[in-house]
Amino acid sequence: MIRKRLLEHDKAILELVQKLLLPYARVTQPNLKVDLKAIRKRLRSCEVFVHLNSGREVGGFIAIRHMKNTMYIDMLAIHSKYQGKGLGSRLLKHAERTAQLYGRNEIYLWVDDTNTHAQRFYASKRYEPVHYDKEIRCYMLKKHL
Repeated sequence: MIRKRLLEHDKAILELVQKLLLPYARVTQPNLKVDLKAIRKRLRSCEVFVHLNSGREVGGFIAIRHMKNTMYIDMLAIHSKYQGKGLGSRLLKHAERTAQLYGRNEIYLWVDDTNTHAQRFYASKRYEPVHYDKEIRCYMLKKHL
């Protein structure tokens, strides 16, 4: 079940960020640390959806950020035991529908250049690279909705 994030989900979101996203970010920012306070601050400016399994465990989440006339996927992470089961696709589709509800016809995201698994996933969903930032070693991807 996909639903809006509640504060009670934040510890699980933090764990997903620490295990699945931070290792890539640390390639360019080796001392980067994220705690519960920092994750809550970042999520404050996002619309966040979580996928809860039947036991109410957070299997994954997606955070989308509205900036002027543009929508970005800020973070997407799926617990390793749920990867490959369509959960990421469902959360991504939910974000895309949300973008359309806000009248957006494009959605953007950043992906680390060393995260080839995520790059393949986004390419399979028709996201295309439009920019590469050498400093942070990330591709900006875009999808026309």
